[in-house]
Amino acid sequence: MLRAFAIAAIGVLALAAQSGFPVRTTPPRTPEVGRILERADAGKDGWIGEQDYEALNSWIQKNKAALPWPAGTTSRFSKLTLTELKIIASNRADAAESNTTLRLRVELGGVGRDGRRLSLLGHASASFAKQNGEWRLDSFTPGALRELSGPAAPRFTDVTAKALGHNVSYRHQLARGLDEWRMALDEATGIDVYGHNGVAVGDYNNDGLDDFYVAQPSGLPNRLYRNNGDGTFDDVSAAAGVDLLDPTSMALFADLDNDGDQDLVLVAGSRLILLVNDGRGAFTPHATPGFVAPTGTLTSAALADMDRDGDLDLYVCAYDFWTPGVNYAAPTPYYDATNGPPNFLYRNRGDGTFEDVTAASGMNENNNRFSFAAAWADYDRDGFPDLYVANDFGRNNLYRNNGDGTFRDVAAKAGVEDLGAGMSASWGDYDGDGWLDLYVSNMWSSAGQRLTFNPAFESVAGDADTRAAFQRQARGNSLYRNNHDGTFTDVTLTAGVEFGRWAWASSLFDYDNDGRLDIFVTNGYITGPDTHDL
Repeated sequence: MLRAFAIAAIGVLALAAQSGFPVRTTPPRTPEVGRILERADAGKDGWIGEQDYEALNSWIQKNKAALPWPAGTTSRFSKLTLTELKIIASNRADAAESNTTLRLRVELGGVGRDGRRLSLLGHASASFAKQNGEWRLDSFTPGALRELSGPAAPRFTDVTAKALGHNVSYRHQLARGLDEWRMALDEATGIDVYGHNGVAVGDYNNDGLDDFYVAQPSGLPNRLYRNNGDGTFDDVSAAAGVDLLDPTSMALFADLDNDGDQDLVLVAGSRLILLVNDGRGAFTPHATPGFVAPTGTLTSAALADMDRDGDLDLYVCAYDFWTPGVNYAAPTPYYDATNGPPNFLYRNRGDGTFEDVTAASGMNENNNRFSFAAAWADYDRDGFPDLYVANDFGRNNLYRNNGDGTFRDVAAKAGVEDLGAGMSASWGDYDGDGWLDLYVSNMWSSAGQRLTFNPAFESVAGDADTRAAFQRQARGNSLYRNNHDGTFTDVTLTAGVEFGRWAWASSLFDYDNDGRLDIFVTNGYITGPDTHDL
């Protein structure tokens, strides 16, 4: 816990922001990512589908306003502000072929004739013929477009600057964003810029107001912001003793020792840190909480009273990240990896210390994947919390609680293995039938779909099942409806909820107070300035 370095590091950043201290805020040379992107130009790809993509995507973007939309499509808008067309499949597999048909994802957005915000979502087919080295559009046929509308005025207002702007830590670091810091900081600082850091919300000082804690990469102090009750928050990180510089991906507020106040658990690189609340808003590290050293990098944790003994137990997810200079076991096979590090289940002894019961509980079943996140819920309504684990590079786990301190992985039997790039999961009764349904965040990739749905990919995949597994990796998010019998039905495509871009996390909540659960998806990733291939 490098608190001394924290003060020095933030002091340097503050000086750079306030004075003439010579820290460059623009790179002294072309960023390395620029040269990498040049080498990865799709037009230079040996794959015929990607060569076509570069030319045809350029044609579509230049001519999308003039495409022959069916009557009554674009005219429904008084102001069209978004016309997004993404190529997600092509059928030309050989350069000798002079024709190709593309499948496009379509999104039109703007203001409708009635003044309300309007969005049309769906797919389209576009056929092209190549003559004298130039592509010509033969046909453009949109499918049925799903309509979504909302009030003209936004339901949410960004109050971040108003709530936090008086804090130096916000103005000089958080407000500037990752893109700026990636260009300004030398890699030698060791500060990770990939955004694997979360936020925890809880009432740490028992004043009835929710405060929040920001997890940060190694070398930057975690931040605790106290709710003042007037819409503003004060940075009390140092005073509370929680300004740690350990690489923190996640934090959880919870009363782990049953003394009436909320403690903090930090998922910090290769270890867990338990910070005990003294009841007056100050925290101290617990010296011997009982956590064992993992074999991988810890990514997240989830709490529940899994044995119903009155205290919270802890499940921790692990992942094997590539580290320079260290032997790396790449996920194998890519679409269904089973060579990841084990996750852990810790039983709370009732005093804030924990016992590793992973093996004894049966949680070692299929415990060999690349796990990002887990979510507890009593999906079968037997009174005991069950656990869903989202795994990258393959299928997920659903551990059913047997009610006797043991679990069984029933994901395959329940129909929720979700063979994809699992990032997280959330539970909610989206159809209002009284049973919890499941939404899983994955990655939606237009490039991945173009490659795996091209006929030429058959020779790469080897067999239909492997090809389908690769295609599933790029499909996106999944929604599973609870069948009330321990099984689920995949209703993703009929519900139209697979598209979440590069999704990290999601939440089911009723944002418009109409009595129905909506889905919010957090997405995004670091990329270069050329975004047309995403």
